[in-house]
Amino acid sequence: MNKPLNEYDTVKNILIKHNVLNKEIEDLDDPKLMEDLYNHFQEDMPYGTQKARDGDPDEFIYDALQDMNLPLGKVTRL
Repeated sequence: MNKPLNEYDTVKNILIKHNVLNKEIEDLDDPKLMEDLYNHFQEDMPYGTQKARDGDPDEFIYDALQDMNLPLGKVTRL
């Protein structure tokens, strides 16, 4: 029986699927990757950010990835 993944493992698997684990965070701009990450984080994202009215969904995702301490490169620019 498969053990359910925690959020860290789920997001890490998304990054592995798109071959971007250990890349610089500002290089995570592939549309399919961002769509998968958006779909994952959408429930936690405020509605206005989801719709890009009062926040940037990509910035929300980047912040969430940094908060998770995933093995990503350092932010050098955004």
